[in-house]
Amino acid sequence: METRDFILIASAIIVVAGWFINGILNRKHEIAKKRMEYRLEMLHSFLPIYLSLQKDGNLINNKDLLNDLGKLRTKFYLYGKKNEIYIFEEMISAIELKDTSTAINKINELASLVQSKIRDELGLNT
Repeated sequence: METRDFILIASAIIVVAGWFINGILNRKHEIAKKRMEYRLEMLHSFLPIYLSLQKDGNLINNKDLLNDLGKLRTKFYLYGKKNEIYIFEEMISAIELKDTSTAINKINELASLVQSKIRDELGLNT
């Protein structure tokens, strides 16, 4: 085999390796984009509930709120991180126990966390 043949084989190996590496990196990028989409959807879905609570303030007897929180609970369990789920569950427990002051504290804590997470996910904290 001549030098030209080795160069040809090395070039082919480099092209194939580059193709595989590019495929792997593209797949990781697509997964990261999808993860961010689901997380942002989960975080955004909390904001209307938070704004509704700020406007209405009725935590205990609001049937629509409980339905919305049930739907939101699923999203938090699927796409939330441990600390988000923990605070969310504390908030739900306080609402179910009709402990308004604890519920309001947890709602405000979760709202602050959601705001910071949205900013982090979008890279706006610079």
